[in-house]
Amino acid sequence: MERQIPSESLSLSEGCEIEISYKNNGNESIWYKAIIEAKPPKNSTFKELCVRLLKEDVSTPLNELRDKVLIRPIPPKNVQACIDLEIGTFVDADYKDAWWAGFVVKVIDDDKFWVYFDSPPDIIQFDRNHLRPHLEWVDEKIFSWWITRSTRNSEFLKRLAEEPRFSPGTMVELCSKRDEGEVVWVPAMVFKEFKENDVYKYIVKDKPLIGRSYRTRPNKTVDLRSLRPIPPFIRVKEYQLEDYIEVYHDGIGWRQGRVMETRGVMESLSQRWCTLLIEATKEQITFKQSDLRPLRVWEDGLWKTRESSLTQGSGDKTDDSVMNANESDPPVTPPPGITTTPLKQIEAESQRTTFPKKTLPRNENSSGNDSTRENENSNRKRKREGNLCSVSSVEENKVKDTTTVLLFEKKLPIWKILESMEVLKAVPQSPHFSPLAEIREDSREMLAVGMMLTFSCLLDQVKALQHDETISSFINLSNSFTELETHGFNVQVAQLRINKLLTLRGMQSKKLDELKGVKKATAEKESVKAENERKILELQRLNKEMDKEIAQSISSEAKIVQQLDDMKLEFHATASAPW
Repeated sequence: MERQIPSESLSLSEGCEIEISYKNNGNESIWYKAIIEAKPPKNSTFKELCVRLLKEDVSTPLNELRDKVLIRPIPPKNVQACIDLEIGTFVDADYKDAWWAGFVVKVIDDDKFWVYFDSPPDIIQFDRNHLRPHLEWVDEKIFSWWITRSTRNSEFLKRLAEEPRFSPGTMVELCSKRDEGEVVWVPAMVFKEFKENDVYKYIVKDKPLIGRSYRTRPNKTVDLRSLRPIPPFIRVKEYQLEDYIEVYHDGIGWRQGRVMETRGVMESLSQRWCTLLIEATKEQITFKQSDLRPLRVWEDGLWKTRESSLTQGSGDKTDDSVMNANESDPPVTPPPGITTTPLKQIEAESQRTTFPKKTLPRNENSSGNDSTRENENSNRKRKREGNLCSVSSVEENKVKDTTTVLLFEKKLPIWKILESMEVLKAVPQSPHFSPLAEIREDSREMLAVGMMLTFSCLLDQVKALQHDETISSFINLSNSFTELETHGFNVQVAQLRINKLLTLRGMQSKKLDELKGVKKATAEKESVKAENERKILELQRLNKEMDKEIAQSISSEAKIVQQLDDMKLEFHATASAPW
């Protein structure tokens, strides 16, 4: 719907702010901020009007620009403020001292928006105060006005209604091949969707999560086969051996691998580490578990899982360590234009799936050996399942109840004292002490008592932590609890408290740094104030001295006037004296 707004006539007098757009350069939708200046040309005393772009220091004579640019006044402020921003809204964006025409492709929040530009294709985030309605100026010499045509991009909205796979502003992952032939998936953003020979193609820019500058990355044109949506988030408590995963490695992208080894806490607080075998290069690298995600394959518009070799063929089982993200985290909202399979649907499909048994192809000349081969396969599968059980035996020991048979007999009377301690009543424990099997039998009970006392002391140390404790104190406490966890102690509550305290400690450190900055700014301002007061006192002193000098000048002035009067009287007396 077209709307007309009256406009003031264009003024080209000195000091007026204007907007100019260069003709025939493919960028007529860019209006540069400029100002009219009056400067004398060379070898002349007369001033001529010049135009200076605000982004430059050099001005150009207006007469030289008249045939090269379009000139218009600045739109009224009240029009700039009246803008209702939503997906598809046409806007002008304040960027590099110019106003660029585009439209909104994503609303981040009430004050932040992604704006798409067509030439060159790009998407940039802007605050609301850097956007205004897209306006056209009409000048009929006698009367001029501003026009706002359709406020939203109907073609873009129509394409969104058709549920495109990837619309502008959509975060995706881009397929990329490395020199070794390895296929990796790199985070990217779709800038433009267009048709070429009835095939949809996309202009994208890969957006590394770490390590490299995004703004300097070149645009790429790809087809639909090279893109996939961002996989849904799935929380994993702990990865198992031979699990297929993806890891984001050194800005390269998401690489495929398998878990070869898992470890407990290392350098960071409550952080598990995994050693992975990168399938393409056969190299083994250790990563934090938080850097990993389960491997998902995008096929036929659905996310499909790839089971580990230890769980394939084991029947209708699902990994208990995989949690539904909707149970503990807010739902992940896909970007505009993306339709993803709900996480619950994926998990339900995986639970309904029964993996087929692996069988070798039947040999026509030796059919009598088929049953033997099947038996061998069955034996191998049972062996793999046995290995899996042995790997997870330590974890199973952690959840055994208090009826677990200990490796020693409780003979020492201190056990009754330990059982009566309030701290152990508040956080009851039933450790299995399995690692003590490698210790001499007559030493096991004393070591177990020592661990119980250590656990009690550690809980007291956590309660006694101060807000100014060093970070290493928190990490040392966490490592101590991790060692006790291997003996069956339940340390989850303590570790959660340490994590929260450490988070608060980090926030406190940031606030202390902010406080230092504010105090420094305050001291600088007080110093400036003191200097100003000193200057004021100095000026007051100078004014007093000046008052004295002024009084002396007035006194001298009066004396001179009196002398002039005396001379005048003497002059008249002399002139009128008789001969």
